[in-house]
Amino acid sequence: MATGPNDFAERAASAFNRHDVEAMLALFCEDFIYLDSMGIQTGREAMRKRENALLEALPDAHVIFSPFAASHDRLALTAFLTGTFAAPLVLPDRVIPPHGRHITAYYAAHFTFKDGLVIREEAFFDSAVLLPLTHPAEG
Repeated sequence: MATGPNDFAERAASAFNRHDVEAMLALFCEDFIYLDSMGIQTGREAMRKRENALLEALPDAHVIFSPFAASHDRLALTAFLTGTFAAPLVLPDRVIPPHGRHITAYYAAHFTFKDGLVIREEAFFDSAVLLPLTHPAEG
């Protein structure tokens, strides 16, 4: 389902908030590239694994996207992701144990589109800020 920069944020947030991974995947090219501070992943299957892991770890996950720049093939947005960290978060290089608390993560992302679908996403978040939220406070 082609979407493009102008309506992507609404469609992607709606699919994520329904926990409809297949609807999210339909917005991305088969050879989609995802980059963040932990590395690079390619393809819809890697995205499926990442999104399912996130939704399993945060069963009440909810996202709010706020687009701030769009062109014919680019979109930049900020986002708030909230949820209760109730199950282990399985990442490609580690598993982060749950603590049962509600978290809020703020991040920014830049998307590139090809033929109405996302071909590339660059996500910017501070993993050093997020990781301490996964451990109960000491003392």
